[in-house]
Amino acid sequence: MVKLPKISVITPSFNQAEFIEQTILSVIGQQYPNLEYIVIDGGSTDGTLEIIKKYEKNIHYWVSEKDAGQSNAINKGFKVATGDILCWLNSDDYYLPETLFTVASILTNSKADLLHGNCIHINEKSNFTHGSYFDLEKKWDINHGDYILQPSSFWTRRTFELTGTLREDLHFGFDWEWFARANSVGVNFISTTRFLSVYRIHGEQKSNNENIERFKELIGIEKQFNPDKFVYIDKKLKNDFFRAYILAEFALFRKVKYRILKLLYPKLMKLVDRSYLKRYVEYFYEQSK
Repeated sequence: MVKLPKISVITPSFNQAEFIEQTILSVIGQQYPNLEYIVIDGGSTDGTLEIIKKYEKNIHYWVSEKDAGQSNAINKGFKVATGDILCWLNSDDYYLPETLFTVASILTNSKADLLHGNCIHINEKSNFTHGSYFDLEKKWDINHGDYILQPSSFWTRRTFELTGTLREDLHFGFDWEWFARANSVGVNFISTTRFLSVYRIHGEQKSNNENIERFKELIGIEKQFNPDKFVYIDKKLKNDFFRAYILAEFALFRKVKYRILKLLYPKLMKLVDRSYLKRYVEYFYEQSK
């Protein structure tokens, strides 16, 4: 009988009593025989600890103590993890059935590989909102945007050794920065169209498009990997672009603002054709008033 690789799953948690039981059950319910499950809690006070204790016989290591944020908690988990394959699953997301067996069947060696798949999105009432679609024919570049769905990503220990730990000074885009860093050291990205996890959208999560600190951090990460791109963008924003932007801001044109700007500045608008980059343009405009 072929021995399955050990998979270490790390769940960082802080006051997620409403969702964490489903997360835990989705991991131990995989019935994967060579699982190492690690839960790192940040000192929850909402009933989370009672849920963790309820399943502690199925959890190989858990701790509840104050941490320096989510990336710090995940790094604590990586420090004790001994698996051949590593990943993390946030305490408001969960795995679909057979996910870990699928991962083990694809990441079959000790090379520097990273697997990522599709993901179902639900709201806080567990109602389906949409599913992701990863086009295998499209040429993707992780340096220009995070196309990897974090709960559906898994990697070998060699990948982790080459890439290193998560940056603890980041709080919103540390997964994207880590994926981009993995790419920069030569990690091989493997894509599958299989749906591997469920991502929950709710009001309390950090990854909210209206979060100004998140937007600033994502811009900082993209500038890190694409400095020349932002030299061009910033130069355009400081010069003639805002004459058109001010025009497009009038109530008469606001509904078609980005259509107008795409006509006038096609190259620039192609570069910023993502929600947080559009937010960058708006933020730049507000700061320049």
